[in-house]
Amino acid sequence: MLSLGVDLVAVERIRALLARWGPERLGRLFTERELSYALASPPLAAQRLAARFAAKEAFRKALGRAVPFRELEVVLQEGRPCLRWQGRLYPISLSHTAAYAVAVAAVPTPPPPPPGPSAAPGG
Repeated sequence: MLSLGVDLVAVERIRALLARWGPERLGRLFTERELSYALASPPLAAQRLAARFAAKEAFRKALGRAVPFRELEVVLQEGRPCLRWQGRLYPISLSHTAAYAVAVAAVPTPPPPPPGPSAAPGG
């Protein structure tokens, strides 16, 4: 089975963050590759970042727990968007207009366990 998450983001909210914080401080929410991709097209930067923000929120909802945004990255796999977390790829769907971005994420159930302390050597 799959657990689904969906999120809708107002592009203006991300545009305001971009104007207030600048790309450098947005590194708290997005990876360097995500920022590079979005900022490569200034007219679409806020829309692209809003879609990635929505994907991360949708994934967290599907997972059922909070995950630091920097641990999540939207990547393209064979031309399709996926969300990478802990070395695994999860299917997502993204869409955006000038006003809104939406994302849907799918996580298998039961979800992967949270990362725990590493096992002690010889233990």
